[in-house]
Amino acid sequence: MVDPNEQEVAAMRTAGDIAGQYIEAVGRTDMATWSPEDWRGFIEAVCGAYVDALVEQQIAINTALSKVQGVPA
Repeated sequence: MVDPNEQEVAAMRTAGDIAGQYIEAVGRTDMATWSPEDWRGFIEAVCGAYVDALVEQQIAINTALSKVQGVPA
């Protein structure tokens, strides 16, 4: 990613945390020993966490904006 913004960096941090949790759950840090299912699960966990973090940030931004604008959420 070229020149990520602060929301993207925060989402990457979240995805990194989830990646670590996934690796701990698999119980093997040598990714060369992972099965195709382990890899798929890892990619799903990391990508899902990244997207979820961006969506959560956008919801928070929209909520704050509607409060400032006086629009019911």
